[in-house]
Amino acid sequence: MSDRQFKSLAWWPTSILTLEQPDARELNAGLRRIILEMEREIVRKGKPLKVAGLEEGLSTLWLEYNVLNWDYDECRELRRLVLEGYGAFIETLGMAGDPGMEITGISCWANILRPGQSLTLHHHDPAFASAHYTVTTGWEDGTLVDSAEAGHTIYYRPGFMDRSHGGKANGISSLWDDDWRISRAPKPGNMIFFPSYLRHEVRPNVGTNERISIAMDIFVKKQELPMYFGGPRWFVPATEDDVVRQVI
Repeated sequence: MSDRQFKSLAWWPTSILTLEQPDARELNAGLRRIILEMEREIVRKGKPLKVAGLEEGLSTLWLEYNVLNWDYDECRELRRLVLEGYGAFIETLGMAGDPGMEITGISCWANILRPGQSLTLHHHDPAFASAHYTVTTGWEDGTLVDSAEAGHTIYYRPGFMDRSHGGKANGISSLWDDDWRISRAPKPGNMIFFPSYLRHEVRPNVGTNERISIAMDIFVKKQELPMYFGGPRWFVPATEDDVVRQVI
């Protein structure tokens, strides 16, 4: 009898966690108002750096502020959601209870995509985890026009960007292409956590208003990075309540 052994190894798992809120209208209305007000002040003082195809706006000033530090009830509620969501995310990774997963700092900024604007392909290395929270879709009533995935965030499976255009664009389609990317329409109140190495983009906003989202990068103790997590860019969980919400 053969003594061969076969082992199943998941070399390329990509853990994703989604948080859905059925009714976040009041929270999002407040966040929208706050973000648009803060935009005027920050843009007036800041020095923009080109980011994912944008040359102006809050996205290009992401190193100069942190939404989680703003002194508003809505931002404190967002902070609670972020910390609870991160705790659930590391639990899906089997890392709950690991002291190395304690947060050392979170960078958090707002993306305002006005009609016609988009975010080109990028990733968020060297952070450990990243997240997106949708505030508004770009349409007055929250609906979307299903045209070329307008306003969608597209997440690309690691290792597939260079070998595949997906589906019929390949000529003879590969069976592996069925899950080479994930397209998600923006839905107010939803948050998605994902590994920071995951490449993604946001398709052009063809709505009539601003498409507003909040993005964040999470750094943890296990990374042992020689970084100073202080100043206006960083939110650092400091209270016992904050630490409990990380579920570590």
